[in-house]
Amino acid sequence: MPEIVEWLLGVVAASGLVGVFGYLFKDTLAKFFSKAVEHRFEKRLEAFKGELRDNEKELEQIRSFLVSARRDHDTALQAKRLDAAEALLRARDHLAQLSLLVEYMKLLNTEEILRDADDPKVAEFVETLIKPLDIDEKFKQLGALDKTLFRLYLSDRSLKAFDAYQLIIMSAAMVLKILAVPVRDKANLMKAGGLSKIVIELVPGSKEGFEKFGEGFAYHWATYFHDQVLTSLRHEISGADDLAKAAKSAEVLAIDSRRAQMNVRSTLEEKGLPEKLIADEAAASSAVEKATA
Repeated sequence: MPEIVEWLLGVVAASGLVGVFGYLFKDTLAKFFSKAVEHRFEKRLEAFKGELRDNEKELEQIRSFLVSARRDHDTALQAKRLDAAEALLRARDHLAQLSLLVEYMKLLNTEEILRDADDPKVAEFVETLIKPLDIDEKFKQLGALDKTLFRLYLSDRSLKAFDAYQLIIMSAAMVLKILAVPVRDKANLMKAGGLSKIVIELVPGSKEGFEKFGEGFAYHWATYFHDQVLTSLRHEISGADDLAKAAKSAEVLAIDSRRAQMNVRSTLEEKGLPEKLIADEAAASSAVEKATA
């Protein structure tokens, strides 16, 4: 028992001593433990900040790569668009070599020509007009052009304008080639096609003109779609218009129109055919200007 009592007294004395020591140095101990905790927290915080900086650098590298890749993609796409636009303009200009056919269709009174369909002089008259243009060879050259590029990279607006222009030119060529053959039942070969439907879809204001002048009114829209191809492409590539180009196109149209009139009248006189084979195109041309105003 004396030993147990002595041990208990020692424990009590030690506890009291520790309590007194803790009470006397509580601020010092609190500061010590606080500093220790703060030091560990700062070390962990610095490590976390280091990880964030590393992640930020990695994200910046990824962002730079994506921006660079997109820039390269946009540059390559724009280059393809430029190539496609050039290809489309080449095809349009190739078709424009036959624009005189459209002027003939605007001038000729096809109904009167069809009435005299079996007259060799009438067929010869039309043949004389179209022979210098070498229609078959020009269509053969057009067919050799690769149209895949602009079908892939250009807008529907540009393509529809080109398709309308191409269809009008090809229709004029087909009709004139038929008129140049001395066959009586040509009317069956020249049934109205889809020209009016296509033009009205793209220019709704043209409907009234078709109702008044018939399917042949489409030929008065050839120049409009010829110019629309360039206008649409310029919007698509650079977002700009070119008034100088439009003025140049109007000048070319006037020259083609005068040339067609001179050719038709001189050939008509040479073949000894009546003036009734020439149509009055002024009203139809005015209708086009009204629809596009």
